[in-house]
Amino acid sequence: MRPMATLSSIGSPSPLQGEIRLDANESPFALPPGPREALRELLAAQEFHRYPDPNARELRGALASRWGVAPENVAVGNGADEVLLNLFLAFVRPGDVVLRLDPCFSQYPRLCRLFGATERRVPVEWREGRFSVSEEHILDAVAATSPKLVLLDTPHNPTGVTIGVEFLRKLGEISPSPVVVDEAYGEFATETVLPGVATRGIPRQAVLVRTLSKAWGLAGLRLGYAVARPEIIEKIDAVRSPFNVGVWPQAAAKLLLSFDEWMESRVLSLTYIRDRFVEAVNGLGKGWIAAPSEGNFVLVHTPQDKRLVQEALHQAGIRVKFFDGLPWEGCWMRVTVGKEEDMRRVVESFAGVSAAREEGDEEIAASASA
Repeated sequence: MRPMATLSSIGSPSPLQGEIRLDANESPFALPPGPREALRELLAAQEFHRYPDPNARELRGALASRWGVAPENVAVGNGADEVLLNLFLAFVRPGDVVLRLDPCFSQYPRLCRLFGATERRVPVEWREGRFSVSEEHILDAVAATSPKLVLLDTPHNPTGVTIGVEFLRKLGEISPSPVVVDEAYGEFATETVLPGVATRGIPRQAVLVRTLSKAWGLAGLRLGYAVARPEIIEKIDAVRSPFNVGVWPQAAAKLLLSFDEWMESRVLSLTYIRDRFVEAVNGLGKGWIAAPSEGNFVLVHTPQDKRLVQEALHQAGIRVKFFDGLPWEGCWMRVTVGKEEDMRRVVESFAGVSAAREEGDEEIAASASA
């Protein structure tokens, strides 16, 4: 794999060669031939005229084996979004307090609005080019507001910062209500809670949520799951819709879990590209900042005019996620980590914006001195 372009090698943006979608934290990699052929064979054996197993027993068993827990510790859903929806159905009533980070994954405030919950927010802090989450502030907020549900995503979306495993385990033991540890991007992180449950057990109130959409690159399959103690899983199962995961997602997910070496190799590639991208953006200078991230995305700040950045990316055929209303000043965008050539084009576009701005400033200065 070639190293990421350095500042000295960055030129003008490449001509439009098809849209590059870096706005939804999807994987840029399609399934390789091995898993794809296995899926073809599996597809031919499915009985689509039958309802799916309402309890997804084989899939739950496969997920339980992967993490060293019992099937009774696993709930599955039509994407992690449905798992979150079922958690609200099980534990939240109108007026109840739900604690979350600010900013956060857009589904959290949406569910709070749908259920009439009262949001309490713990701000993610931004200092000297790095994000952090105050564990003390989380504990204080839990004690002060007695939330019915605590929502903590780690790695955090959109900043990519993580919350310490030991703190999350402690909070999961002492909290009077469920603590949802959303590890949607967990495979990209150095350390998360779920891999340790086989030896250390599941904290009493912890609900560990994962998805096959990100590291596994199966966003179109719609499969998410939660790992928790049986008493919490029973409450989730009591409110979920029957047949919530179809015949094909159950069968395909169970099969693809056996291709974990392929998934892990993709994660290694993306984390390498991610870290080189951070270096390249920070190497641009002129106020460009790419925050260190443990997800498959990077939050970028620039003092440049947002409209100029949007236009430059549009001309290059690149889609990223721009944010309005973040608690920090300036232009912020979340860039999904794509293939090397995709990220190189993003950096080239950023450099082009700065060069155009400099040229404009020089023309203004020349006119003023004339």
